[in-house]
Amino acid sequence: MSFWMYVRSALSGILIMLAAVGALDLVLAVSGTPWSVTLLADFLVLAAFVLTLLVAWLRRRGFYSDLAHGATDVEHPLWITEMVDPPDFAEGELTYGALRAISKAANDDVASYRRQVADYREYVETWVHEAKSPLAAAHLMLENLVDAVTDGAGPQEAVAKADALEEELERVEGYIEQALFFARSETLDRDYLIRGHSLRDLVTTAIKANARPMIAAHVSPVRRNLDLTVFTDDKWMEFILGQLIQNSVKYARPQGAVIEFSGRLLGEGGADERIELTVRDNGCGVPEADLPRVFDRGFTGENGRSGKRSTGIGLYLVRRLCDKMGIGVSADSVEGEGFAVTLTFPANKMHYFEH
Repeated sequence: MSFWMYVRSALSGILIMLAAVGALDLVLAVSGTPWSVTLLADFLVLAAFVLTLLVAWLRRRGFYSDLAHGATDVEHPLWITEMVDPPDFAEGELTYGALRAISKAANDDVASYRRQVADYREYVETWVHEAKSPLAAAHLMLENLVDAVTDGAGPQEAVAKADALEEELERVEGYIEQALFFARSETLDRDYLIRGHSLRDLVTTAIKANARPMIAAHVSPVRRNLDLTVFTDDKWMEFILGQLIQNSVKYARPQGAVIEFSGRLLGEGGADERIELTVRDNGCGVPEADLPRVFDRGFTGENGRSGKRSTGIGLYLVRRLCDKMGIGVSADSVEGEGFAVTLTFPANKMHYFEH
């Protein structure tokens, strides 16, 4: 920033000063002051004013020069506050503070979007890898089915192979649905409708949608105290419950496997009135060290690394969708005894509109 540029920016102040000097000359002339004294007074006033302008420019020159340089030569304008020293004059401090606030907000947004893109890319890569497995199995089963029919195998064997093939194809459909809900979760606020729904109906719908894997794993559903009404979106809740069911099926015990859906009303009549739905199984459970991270993206834990074909996405999506819909979610487990997830629905409908 040149001195003359600064002078142009201070032009209004200069004009006011010149007008003040003219008024001073007029007063001195009327009072009979000699012209020599008047000229000396004008010189002193103008010299002081010019010196003030010069000192003010020198104080601001460094800040404005760095600012101009940062706006044109810095690789990324969002880093400009890191390249400029804090100024020591009032308007500069205000400008610098505003730039820091804008820069921080912009950098936070950029970092958030980068994380979202990275999460989505990693998820797609994981999804492609996982989807190849049931597809390859389905192709192999189809070849075996063709061979069985060609070789004249019995109808029971052919039906068993066809059922196995259908189960693998349903796994692919499940992965596709998971990917679809993952993508939609970014814009969930434009794609859900909060209404009152029977908790029993929501659970029953989810059980029916996941009946085949439950039957294959010999998992029996148990429903307790579900005659309650919750405010939620039925489509998204069916998906959330489906992920919990599939997680329980994946880690179900070989015999006597049970998944229990139980509801309860808490704080009735109070400001914190809420309804809890607990989905509990009697599977292998989760080690205490793994429990705090079960909702983390990509976390499979000790059980997931023991050949259970876990992607670590299901429970992550459950937490993500619940957070966006204002539904509380927590997990509890005793290793070797079972795993439970509790969903908390606020009874106050305004909570959902404020969330």
